[in-house]
Amino acid sequence: MNHCLNAMEARLTDLLQTGLDTGGTDAGAAFARLAEECEACGLHTGSVLMNRLAGLLEARAHVLEKEDAPLLDALFTAEHYIALCRERWQELEILEGWQEQQMWTQDREEGDSL
Repeated sequence: MNHCLNAMEARLTDLLQTGLDTGGTDAGAAFARLAEECEACGLHTGSVLMNRLAGLLEARAHVLEKEDAPLLDALFTAEHYIALCRERWQELEILEGWQEQQMWTQDREEGDSL
């Protein structure tokens, strides 16, 4: 899952750094592939967001006057989603570590009483 989050973040960063210059229809296809990876990793909302970006980029490639607002909105929504996923991932790791520590302490206390 962390690999998918990193890939999503890298793709979004690239899009921002290019000033939303999408490079044609290839950018939409790249986001569509990323959506498939997200789905395979269990990041269903990430998949929906990447598909949304793919659609917006596809549409953007076929117009002369580019409208940035919908693309930026989708991009920032995806960035927020990534931040929330990372926060949740960190919470789970902390909880897992705490539970392991509690089990170790309990095992140690039981061993001392024997």
